Amino acid sequence: MRDNRNRVGIVDIGSNSIRLVIYDTTADGGYKVIKECKQSARLSEKLNEQGRIEEKEVNTIVPILKQFKQVCTTFGVDRIRAGATAAIRNASNSNEIIEYLSQKSAIDIQLITGKEEAYFGFLGVINSFDIQDGFVIDIGGGSTEITLFENRSYQTSVSLPFGAVNTNVTFGDHGNWNEERIQNLRTYVLDKLQEHDWLQSRPQLPLYGLGGTLRSLGKIDQKERHYSMPTSHHYALETDTVNRLYDTLPIIPLEKRKNVNGLSKSRADIIVSGLIIFHTIYHYIQSKQCLISGEGLREGLLHDLIDPVNPVKPSTLECSISRLLSFETEISPAHLEHLQKLSNSLYETLQGDGDSKEHKKLLYASIMLYRIGGHINYNQYNQHTRYWIMNSTIRGLTHREIILCALISSYNTKSRKQKLSADHKDILLSSDEEWIHKLGSLVQLCIALDQSETQAVKFISTEVRDEILYLTVHSDVETYVEQEEMDNAIKVFNGAWDLKIKVDFPSTS
Repeated sequence: MRDNRNRVGIVDIGSNSIRLVIYDTTADGGYKVIKECKQSARLSEKLNEQGRIEEKEVNTIVPILKQFKQVCTTFGVDRIRAGATAAIRNASNSNEIIEYLSQKSAIDIQLITGKEEAYFGFLGVINSFDIQDGFVIDIGGGSTEITLFENRSYQTSVSLPFGAVNTNVTFGDHGNWNEERIQNLRTYVLDKLQEHDWLQSRPQLPLYGLGGTLRSLGKIDQKERHYSMPTSHHYALETDTVNRLYDTLPIIPLEKRKNVNGLSKSRADIIVSGLIIFHTIYHYIQSKQCLISGEGLREGLLHDLIDPVNPVKPSTLECSISRLLSFETEISPAHLEHLQKLSNSLYETLQGDGDSKEHKKLLYASIMLYRIGGHINYNQYNQHTRYWIMNSTIRGLTHREIILCALISSYNTKSRKQKLSADHKDILLSSDEEWIHKLGSLVQLCIALDQSETQAVKFISTEVRDEILYLTVHSDVETYVEQEEMDNAIKVFNGAWDLKIKVDFPSTS
């Protein structure tokens, strides 16, 4: 039963592959992926010397689109939005191809301009990071889009007619490269970049990367580092890593490159051309790092479809958590909101002037998601919550913050005896272990104060004096459930904060 949800299918006809992603969407802007299909196409390789894609080549993707349409029918999709990007856009007979494919597949296909592709990619990025300024780079198979944004607003962009597939055909030798070929491609890319002065107008801004090239480079680096959290989104490629990959990958022969850990065999031939493009642009705009985005064109098309008037959300984290919770009907919003108020009151008393924006962010996310594992099984839901957070798509948190959120939200009485940061010591800071216990025990204390989930405790008064936290509970109804749960929570809290607690439950009689 889907209630008031709509099911949307997004079809992305790209230069390297064709994808279908089906989303369940809610009226308030929530969405989640329920099905994804992908098929390699390499359309950029099908352009002939006259710049056309002939009918026999177009016919190779008709069966793919027909099956995608059948998948949408089977899944009860209410609306399909399909877009074709650079490979078809760059063809001299692009309009004929779009009309032909639309007719044969019974899907209404839109030809996406270079500026639209850049804008939709920006929407995907800006709604998956809590950022203000930066560049977006989207290296596709047949084009590369670069976008500048400031104050979370799109400023300008350019779509350049080169990508990982078509430059591999033009400059590479079937995926084998030498120094001359590398320099020829670099020169070609630089010539195109120099036509746009604004690309060097904001040095040191972070770069946000889209596309298979960037995801593959991230996976290669993660494997080499034995990174403990193999998630692409928000993974940072630093300058030394970008340079090292550029110095090592191109000289590996194609057959050996297929065995590089983290690189799929299907991308082994085009990874070098994509890397050369990336490395050249990275240094040209004088970026300081590149953060990989797991969301781009397809999500941008979805954001534009769901809310075309206000597609950019002011807070990625709040929007992401709201989106996740919109599918969790068993969790009480009033309960979570009440826990937020209790935690803010306690944290401000405990920290005073030494408060931290990051700690407040972690408290917010941990409380909002502490029960998310309950949809797997209510019993031991904290264990399911930890797994769920570590493997979910929470946007607006770094990898380190996701790990901390998972450990804080799933904290329980046994946690105080464990070194919870041990599995992720390559990502977490040495000071994080202390704060996992402090914030985790604080969350548990707040949960105990609304254990009945009825907001029986209206509010609390707190004061720290002589290493004792005095906590007065204000209520006009009985709080037996809360008082029963407080004993364990207090023991855990005492150890984490090195404070004693004196709790006063005034009689309601």
